[in-house]
Amino acid sequence: MNDHNKHKKDDLSQVEKWMEQFFLDPQTSFMDQLTFRIDLYETNTHIIVEALLPDVDLKHISIMIDACVMTISVIKKNTESCSRKVEMPFPLVDKRVHAVFANGILEVWIDKNRSGNGKKRYIIINE
Repeated sequence: MNDHNKHKKDDLSQVEKWMEQFFLDPQTSFMDQLTFRIDLYETNTHIIVEALLPDVDLKHISIMIDACVMTISVIKKNTESCSRKVEMPFPLVDKRVHAVFANGILEVWIDKNRSGNGKKRYIIINE
């Protein structure tokens, strides 16, 4: 097995462990109730972070990535502001990230294979 394939296998194993820990952590369920629910999905090419935001307008959502942390901040219709931080097992700034918001669901797509610019940044959210 060459080094490139070994690193991909190690990365996949690390992501699987991270997702398992995320869902088994009691803090995750607590934060789902306190702020807004977050789910994680994985495809062959992407990791998808989904936030359920039924009472939020697009203009009141921001996504910041910095190092290995994604912060989703929102202002709900009752003017209550809240945020969730999702720490990834890899540097997010080095990945291509895009987001879509529709029908009260925010999906943040993290590309496993395509590189980002390596900098802390806000993610533009498309409708």
